[in-house]
Amino acid sequence: MRTKYIPNVVVGLFFMVLIAAPSWAQEGPTNLQVFPKETTREQVTAQMRHFAFALNVRCTHCHVRREGGGGMDFASDSNPNKETARAMMRMVETINNDLLAAIPNRDDPPVVVTCKTCHRGTVKPRVLGQELLLAAHKGGAEAAVAKFNELQENFGDVGAYDFREWETNTVAERLSDEGNHHDALIIYQMNLERFPESPSIWFGIAEQHEALGDLVKAIEALEKSAALDPRNRETAAKLKELKGI
Repeated sequence: MRTKYIPNVVVGLFFMVLIAAPSWAQEGPTNLQVFPKETTREQVTAQMRHFAFALNVRCTHCHVRREGGGGMDFASDSNPNKETARAMMRMVETINNDLLAAIPNRDDPPVVVTCKTCHRGTVKPRVLGQELLLAAHKGGAEAAVAKFNELQENFGDVGAYDFREWETNTVAERLSDEGNHHDALIIYQMNLERFPESPSIWFGIAEQHEALGDLVKAIEALEKSAALDPRNRETAAKLKELKGI
């Protein structure tokens, strides 16, 4: 396999701390199936640290402990996450060495994909909208709201998720498209607490009230949207339609 995407040795030496390690820890890495066979222990250790930081996990996410104690059995393939990691490594190599390399006029140095590009400190590289939709489909809008609050509390300062208005609006739009107007309304109302001056959220709320048969609340929401964005022709036309003008 190609070797140009090997971790930097200097980074590896920086992270490598083996003080009074047992004899097996001083041996070279074994059972390498993606890394080149000549990859040093320092280089492998540096890349493992990169994986751990990118996914916010520890060694046991992919590896198992030795039977009877004595540390980790890094060569073992008994943890299925290890094979998943290998597949992800091959994917990253293909993206960087084949797909991105074929793009003309690339930056120098070129932009490359890393584990953190997608994972951003999470095990499953889902965007916020995907997380909320999964929660809504399993437990309704209340579960989605709880998931939003959980993710914002745990990841709000690390850039793992996009907490801006539109990412959450798309969740409500998707639920509305599925005919789940009650849950869509709850998601819009949650987002309204964070963005009370958004004409788009008020318009979305109006659409849900209309679908649920409450024209009075739909008109009220549209009027608020129109007040915030008086030049929006779609809102004005919808108001005339609902008022029967």
